[in-house]
Amino acid sequence: MSWPLYFAQSLSLGSPASGVGLCLLWTPQDRVLPALDPASYAVAGNLYSRDGLSFLVRNLLAQPTITALVLCGRDLTGSGAALVALFRDGLDAAGCIVGDGAHLHADIPPAAIALLRQHVTLHDYRDTVRPEALGPLLAALHRPAAPWATAPMLFPYNEPTAKALPITATGLLLRALTVRGAYLQMLWNVLRFGMHTATQHSSDQRELLDVLTIVSKEPTDPARWSYAPWMPFTRASLGERLPDGSYTGYLAQFLQAEPAAGVSYTYGTRLRAFAGTVDQVAAIVADLRATGASRRAVAALWNPAQDAGSASPPCLNLVQARLRDGQLHLTAYFRSHDVYRAWATNAYGLRTLQGEIAGALAVPAGELAILSHSAHIYAHDWAHAEELVAHHYRPARQRHVRDTRGSFVITVVPPEIVVRHYSLGGEHLQTFTGTTARELGFTLAAYIGEVQHALYVGREIQRAELALTLGRPEAFVQDQALRLDKLPPI
Repeated sequence: MSWPLYFAQSLSLGSPASGVGLCLLWTPQDRVLPALDPASYAVAGNLYSRDGLSFLVRNLLAQPTITALVLCGRDLTGSGAALVALFRDGLDAAGCIVGDGAHLHADIPPAAIALLRQHVTLHDYRDTVRPEALGPLLAALHRPAAPWATAPMLFPYNEPTAKALPITATGLLLRALTVRGAYLQMLWNVLRFGMHTATQHSSDQRELLDVLTIVSKEPTDPARWSYAPWMPFTRASLGERLPDGSYTGYLAQFLQAEPAAGVSYTYGTRLRAFAGTVDQVAAIVADLRATGASRRAVAALWNPAQDAGSASPPCLNLVQARLRDGQLHLTAYFRSHDVYRAWATNAYGLRTLQGEIAGALAVPAGELAILSHSAHIYAHDWAHAEELVAHHYRPARQRHVRDTRGSFVITVVPPEIVVRHYSLGGEHLQTFTGTTARELGFTLAAYIGEVQHALYVGREIQRAELALTLGRPEAFVQDQALRLDKLPPI
């Protein structure tokens, strides 16, 4: 059996004759261990998070000769406090540390935890970080290895499967060229990060708050939409534009003033005949014709007199149009958005509306921004949504992500790495230089707008640093692997 069992590459071994384990929390090992006598400890390592507690316990149970655990270093995340609580108070019936709440792996039996607490003593020296103070403590402790179990205690480990992954409480930005691509991104994100909550209806949901989705290249002509047959609605139900300019299907409800039978309202009546008389779309066009700088081209679909306290108020509450750089951009706000069943149909309707306004102003349609306050998928649709994602969603390749903040050309010009920043139109904006990827990364971060682009740039500047460090600058060519084997000897 190889020991340590877990995170062996991150731990430093001392003497197997010692019965002392050294937990340095967040203090780097290289700041402490070179000044310590390796014979004074058996193993040393860090404890960055509460999740690491289970692995620390597993390693101690697998080497039942360590009888003293010295806790020292900076406790930046409360992991040290959780370790103290574990040794002092143990676990409750749910397997959580008493007084702290942290979970240990369910595969570790409570009896093994109790045996560990009985035979291993925790020495709490938190905030002791200097080796000149820690060295004498270890020397005075001088605990030789002493078996307290007849054999190593090993327990199975199962990788976790979280029901929801952590994310900010509000605010998520997604970008896509088409409604189809944005729809798949929405599904994937709500399924992976959405909080499982109850609703005012009978079904539970997974929900994200304030998701801003930008669609940039979707055609405004319904005949050229990015619709796919696997979407949970038919192409016929979406509708089409007829030769006389009217619409069928859902588009008729979204864009035309005539009320639909059997429904309390339609978006079309709110947009074209608000309170029975006001054509807000015509007002938007007139306002933007009068002044292209207007910030008042707004249509409100929420009628306080009618919707406050209503059992079925409109989900789409506001639409605003803006002219910028000769393009018509459109922003829509939804108080509530059923992502699986309604998001894509709403987006197609909005894109058609955007095309109508842009056409009336004789300008091209720009970006469509949809802000979904409650972006949710109901429980009865989770399995269907997962199936769509599994078959059709593919994350964007890092190199091909369009970052509106620009692109970077990276070269190695000894003694520095040179990074030139360009606009999407190819204009050279500025130049950065540095000798390490770390240094350049801090500088470049403010000028990168997409996570995928950031990962790509980070990878490239790290390779550039490696070529510079090896004294082989010619080995680095952006987007190509380092070709050290092809170079002549130095």
